[in-house]
Amino acid sequence: MLPYRTQDNRIAGVVITFHNITDRKRDADAINDARIFAETIVRTVQHPLLVLNRDLRVQTANIAFRELFAVFEEEPKGRLIFELGSGEWNNPPLRSLLDKVVSAGDEIHNFEIEQDFRLSGHKSMLLTASRLPQQRGRDELILVGIEDVTDRKRAARHREILIAELNHRVKNTLAVIQSIASQTLSQASTVEEARNAFGSRLVNLAKAHDVLTRESWDGADLVNIVTDTVNPHAGGENRFRIEGPHVRLGPSSALAMSMALHELCTNAAKYGALSSDAGQVAIIWRLVGEGDDRRLNFTWSENGGPPVNIPTRKGFGSRLIERALAQELSGTVSVTYEPSGAICIIDAPMP
Repeated sequence: MLPYRTQDNRIAGVVITFHNITDRKRDADAINDARIFAETIVRTVQHPLLVLNRDLRVQTANIAFRELFAVFEEEPKGRLIFELGSGEWNNPPLRSLLDKVVSAGDEIHNFEIEQDFRLSGHKSMLLTASRLPQQRGRDELILVGIEDVTDRKRAARHREILIAELNHRVKNTLAVIQSIASQTLSQASTVEEARNAFGSRLVNLAKAHDVLTRESWDGADLVNIVTDTVNPHAGGENRFRIEGPHVRLGPSSALAMSMALHELCTNAAKYGALSSDAGQVAIIWRLVGEGDDRRLNFTWSENGGPPVNIPTRKGFGSRLIERALAQELSGTVSVTYEPSGAICIIDAPMP
């Protein structure tokens, strides 16, 4: 709007010019609506999302991103992505990915990155990045979507470990059964004796597995190993005196200890303290030393049974106790036969 003047410079009227800006307003409103729409989507998506400009400065970071990666600013707009958090995003593979998007216009899908974050720990991520064209010469934006696959990868690794461990345990168990069968059959004088001995040893092996299964095969407590193994041989009260602290044994050591105790019980029931009503067995252990020098002192001693004769040959049970158990515990195992009964002493490192 401008004044209209005469030749002598008097205002004689006003000139009004009208411009139709309907389309411009409509376009501006549409752009604003689109921006609000896009920002709403970014905020509500559950996966972490970032919108960056060409300078890699944050335009929008949704809540999922800020929570997962401990970015505490309510809206870190204007900050370089490499400055977010404690600088962990200053990652060479991520720089390479964003450079390809900015310079070459490439779309990147499922680009894997491993990174340690000070507050949220180690993360395995799949990144997808692409450019977002803008109208009317506005700077292009870069959309970065992040999928946290840390738990998925950890579960996959755990599954692989479990399969390998299961395979190892099955092979070991079959080897133990094969050894039990071979030794039992070679030393039994009758088929009935072989059947009974073999069945008894398999039952004890199964019970030892039950103890480990209750502990998810992470090991077993020596108190549980001892009580579960000797209970079937108790035959009444006060046959066993059990004293000792809680000691954690690994799976293989727990199985070996259980099998050895079963052999000691079997021998005691046939020839030793458990073959008479007055016989008793004391099972006592303690820990000595501390730290890496800590050791387990374990004693099985029989008394009150018939006089014990020293065996003329060593059978499967003796070899299992003195050799296999000692090897599994990386210690020493000795079995002696006193007139009062058999004595088994175990000394093993227990760091």
